[in-house]
Amino acid sequence: MFMRSDLDELLTCDSTPAVSIYLPTHQAGREVRQDAIRLRNLLSAAAKRLSGAHRGTEVARLLDPAQRLVDDGSFWRYQDRGLAIFLAPDFDRVHKLPVEVAEELTISRDFHIRPLLPLVDPAAWFWVLTVTAGRTGVYQGSRWSFDEFPVRGLPQGIQGILDETVYEEAHNASPTGRPQRSGAPGLAKAQAFGPAPDELHKDQLIELLHRVAAAVEPVVKGQPAPVILAAQPEVQGHLREFLRWKELLPESIQENPDAMAPEALHRKAWRLIEPRLDKGRADALGRLHALLGTADGRATTTPAEIVKSAHYGRVEQLFLARGEMLWGRFIESEDRIEAHASPAEGDEELFDCAARMTLRQGGTVTLVDRAQLPPNGSAAATLRY
Repeated sequence: MFMRSDLDELLTCDSTPAVSIYLPTHQAGREVRQDAIRLRNLLSAAAKRLSGAHRGTEVARLLDPAQRLVDDGSFWRYQDRGLAIFLAPDFDRVHKLPVEVAEELTISRDFHIRPLLPLVDPAAWFWVLTVTAGRTGVYQGSRWSFDEFPVRGLPQGIQGILDETVYEEAHNASPTGRPQRSGAPGLAKAQAFGPAPDELHKDQLIELLHRVAAAVEPVVKGQPAPVILAAQPEVQGHLREFLRWKELLPESIQENPDAMAPEALHRKAWRLIEPRLDKGRADALGRLHALLGTADGRATTTPAEIVKSAHYGRVEQLFLARGEMLWGRFIESEDRIEAHASPAEGDEELFDCAARMTLRQGGTVTLVDRAQLPPNGSAAATLRY
């Protein structure tokens, strides 16, 4: 699963040249063999382009981690829908992607990240907390992925609480002696056997839920994202009495999660998240359009201004239309953009550059349909100042 931490590795790599390779892959059939051939061809093209400025031994060393994959049959047998390979001196990363990507090779000062942006949209990530009397689980999900997340100290069911209770009762029991003859028989029975079974079960359940919350809270606060509860109504009711997480959604999955396959749990969770994602994107676009109608310069659709603002850390939120590209160079010494209709020697994709700079400076990048942007813009940005 490609995570924001994986993207951060690419953003902070400062080795050059930076080689980015993307290709669609197949999970079965004869096409699997063709995937390896396409990678070999892309590596040959990369070697040819690099040979003009670098020695042969340097090029071979740079491309070697990917070259070894070409003949690795086991690697190609376990693919997803796309593959991304990033190579730089003393740096190499290979990521199997849950989305299909176009075949492309980029060699530049920085890695080409735009195909990865749908995978790291912060609004699209969520947590699912599953709780039953027998098992507890935490899942991290997105539109394309859903994986169980290891949580240190996460209690697994009520049995552990029950075992502790039995041990404590045995440890603290009075020595064997003569039964008392005075007092009400009912009271003696209550003192001997403790709370009624129903009360004991409820107490143990609540204790379990408190321990679950204590273990999960640092995870949620460390990586904030919406939290969906998946549990039966009784368990949810007790949890919501004391959970005060702002990330906890009022919507939930009120079924026994132990009876669901992860795929079904993922589908149900995404149905709850998707409307919120659409609303969040619509709200951000509404703010963009409102700011474009003012004279304070807090929003722009001018490509040169967007790229320069991203470079100087002014972009708060960048909106990129899917499929729209801008080729050229940012000439920092002259503080100007040189743009071309098609890529020329030394050019880079400037919207990709703007996305990298925005993310490095703590801004957000949102991919939208072209029709959602103003008619005169293939990109837009809201600015910090």
